[in-house]
Amino acid sequence: MISPQKSPLAWVLGAFGSLWLTVVLLGMSIFLVFAGTLAQVDKGIWSVMEQYFRCWLAVVEFRVFCPADWHVPSTIQLWNDYKVSFGFPFPGGRLLGALLLANLLISHAGRIKVQARGPRLLLGLATLAVGLTATWIVISHVFDLDSTQKVSNPSLRVTSQLLYGGGSGAILFIACWLLFRRKAGIVLLHTGVVILMLSELTTSLLAKEGQMSIFEGQKVNYVEDTRSAELAIIDGSDPATDEVFVIPEGRLLRTGTIHVDGLPFEIHTDSGMFMKNGSLEALRPGDSTPATQGAGLRWKAVDRPESSGVDTSGRVDLPSAYVKLTGPGGADLGTWLVGILLTMEKGPQIVHANGKDYRLLLRFARTYKPYSLYLYSFRFDRYAGTDTPKDYSSFVKLDDRERDVTRDVRIWMNNPLRYRGDTLYQSSFDAATEKGTVLQVVENRGWMAPYVGCMIVAIGLLGQFQLHLMEFLRKRMSP
Repeated sequence: MISPQKSPLAWVLGAFGSLWLTVVLLGMSIFLVFAGTLAQVDKGIWSVMEQYFRCWLAVVEFRVFCPADWHVPSTIQLWNDYKVSFGFPFPGGRLLGALLLANLLISHAGRIKVQARGPRLLLGLATLAVGLTATWIVISHVFDLDSTQKVSNPSLRVTSQLLYGGGSGAILFIACWLLFRRKAGIVLLHTGVVILMLSELTTSLLAKEGQMSIFEGQKVNYVEDTRSAELAIIDGSDPATDEVFVIPEGRLLRTGTIHVDGLPFEIHTDSGMFMKNGSLEALRPGDSTPATQGAGLRWKAVDRPESSGVDTSGRVDLPSAYVKLTGPGGADLGTWLVGILLTMEKGPQIVHANGKDYRLLLRFARTYKPYSLYLYSFRFDRYAGTDTPKDYSSFVKLDDRERDVTRDVRIWMNNPLRYRGDTLYQSSFDAATEKGTVLQVVENRGWMAPYVGCMIVAIGLLGQFQLHLMEFLRKRMSP
């Protein structure tokens, strides 16, 4: 029953700001981390991130708590092709994070009051505005969006950014001291925690990551997402340009019919025919296969466990699928095996339809960039007498016609290229030829937020300790 002394709004705010709710949410977060850790036995880390943490509502599968020899299914079929996860709903990482953030803000708003009055209040607010502006400048690195190799020693780059973050944190601490006096460190500490929480949300929503693989003498203007695939159908009838039709992986995971404007046939997908990680094996006499056309008459895809995503081998999942094509009037154009490994080893397959030849292939999802990189040469050095990499670097030409930018750049370990909001790291190389480079391309304009948040937390802890130490010494020295 609501107390007559409290309004409904005050009661709700009190409940959301209670320490009891904090403990419950932290306990639920620990359980979610535990379940997600167990789920990595059968799934890759990125699949677990999407299913448990980077979502508002998670589905915790029962099988993660059972021994492997129990063979508990991950899904159950209700009717026809409709399947649901065999588990129970649970608040996802985003929902728990949002509730913890609301709990933190409401509890502090109710317990910590502004102590400053008059000129001290105005000075504190002005200092707070300066500190928040400085923090925003450091996090968004407004003056450093397209820089590359401006720091003579690359290891000092992050150090300099941490110093900037420490400077903005010091300004914020002064503002908090003017406004909240002896609780300044507590306010600043939790401000840093809020920045850390918001940075993870921003990263999960906006950050993009992929790879750019280039061989010597090759120019590339796209990034491949090795965690996602797409079905590409290419019309090369025009000698000047190719017309490319793309179907994302998310659509291939569902059972149904896909109609694409401009294509003379439809694509029929079956969720049970999609393999997140499929190896390629030759068909033997007596083997059954869904394929009726193309490479699927000679090869079959075998479903394999997902790669962990954190092993040092750098292995990635290689999806495969069987798709059925039908022409006008339902004419059967066959069921085709498509797969990234099949594309790598055998190349695209040719589909004849409406008097044209279409190239059919499954590939990693591509994002095209407004700039391109041409690889002059790739250099790979080993430690003497071993195969352990000592240093590898790429000499490339950056070409951006939109901005009329052309320049030569060297990218090597711990010294990335930063351009148009992208950071291109020297990640790996083509081990077979040692003539190709693999660049990790990360688009995350808020990459400095975790560093700044940690610096603000550290300054808040040190500042609060200093305030209590000074108060203790003052009491000791007073008669």
